[in-house]
Amino acid sequence: MIFLKKILVTTDLSPFSLAAMEYATSLATLYTSKIYLLFVLEGKEGSHGKESSSQPKTEEEARESLEEFVRANIPGGDRLTLQVRKGIPADEITSFAQAEGIDLIVMATHGRTGVRHMMMGSVAERVLRLCNVPVLTVKPHPLRETYIQREDVETDLHLR
Repeated sequence: MIFLKKILVTTDLSPFSLAAMEYATSLATLYTSKIYLLFVLEGKEGSHGKESSSQPKTEEEARESLEEFVRANIPGGDRLTLQVRKGIPADEITSFAQAEGIDLIVMATHGRTGVRHMMMGSVAERVLRLCNVPVLTVKPHPLRETYIQREDVETDLHLR
């Protein structure tokens, strides 16, 4: 029998990551699990030039942004254990999960395909490869109806 005492949900503070919370909350109710919500603030070594004015710059700003995200989007969020780490997201997620004895990681995917996926990579894919903890990836509702089409690949490769 599987017991899920600790569930880790990752967030990038986007609406897409809320899909992972839905699944984690259902599982936590079933198994009476503790849910950790982790946001990784990309440090200099992990940013790869993806600076964004909307993203927090310091760990204190990241903590405040995470708390606001929870207040605005997650009913009953006061029962979550909020965590902020700084570094490369996949590495920080993996090390946190192993250090805390997490039983399951739940992550939403952004649904990138084709060249965009190859160029930008995937945090979820890297966590799957690095971590020995089971990972449940969830496709957010707006992306569930989309499938890669021939036109998508042609557009990504600038063939049209």
